[in-house]
Amino acid sequence: MLNYLKSVVSFAAMPSNFLFLLVVFGLLALVVRYRRTAITMLSLAVLGFLAFGYSSISEVLIAPLVTRFPPVDLATAAPPDGIIVLGSGLNEVHAAYYGALMELSSDGEAIPVTALLAQRFPNARLILSGGAPGPFPAVPTRDVDGMQRVLTEYGIARDRSMIDPNSRSTFDRIVNTLALVGEDRDKRWWVITSAHRMPRVIGTYRQAGFEPIAYPIDFKWVPPFDPGYTYPLTGGLSLTDVAVHEWLALISYALSGKSASIFPAPPAP
Repeated sequence: MLNYLKSVVSFAAMPSNFLFLLVVFGLLALVVRYRRTAITMLSLAVLGFLAFGYSSISEVLIAPLVTRFPPVDLATAAPPDGIIVLGSGLNEVHAAYYGALMELSSDGEAIPVTALLAQRFPNARLILSGGAPGPFPAVPTRDVDGMQRVLTEYGIARDRSMIDPNSRSTFDRIVNTLALVGEDRDKRWWVITSAHRMPRVIGTYRQAGFEPIAYPIDFKWVPPFDPGYTYPLTGGLSLTDVAVHEWLALISYALSGKSASIFPAPPAP
């Protein structure tokens, strides 16, 4: 019951879903002749769709997350002893069905970037985390199966990587990959994940006494901020949903003691 309520709240907390619910309840209010309530709800829904769908308000929400941790300068960075990859950005089920070499989804640059880094730093260990508990997708179409398969296509030996195939959430991935790091916490580890998710990931690792180097990917926004820029409706709503989800997750992790702070920052030079 608790998980069900949590799912309902998570669904309603996303701006696109909330605006849709406003439309639904507004129409219901219109049917039962609560005219003023209906007009208020439908007006708010229209304004919300216009503001969060078409305008650049979504950039205001996503920009601080995306720019919090800078990219790694490969020209000056010390070589990593290990690389942690949180999420594959692969759809191995589709790739297996169509016989494709690679099928990319959101965060799709994770594995190609990992392959290039693994070739550049041949002594680095790899820890791959992807997938979810349950019977589907089954071996060999789990995310981590796809991660290992594609890395092998890039010439990366399978025995270089350790896998976490059963993480239910970002927090599970962090806990499980930290267990795979084992006693090598004092070595130099890079962690690869989407830029907007990186503050939460680093904060959670810090809470566990581990300080990896952030290697952000999947930058969903590029400065400068342009107040006159317009998005297609679905693009703006999607970006808004991603940003709001991450801000809520940051607050939740901090309040529940999972993260070291609400908005973790890069370590001081």
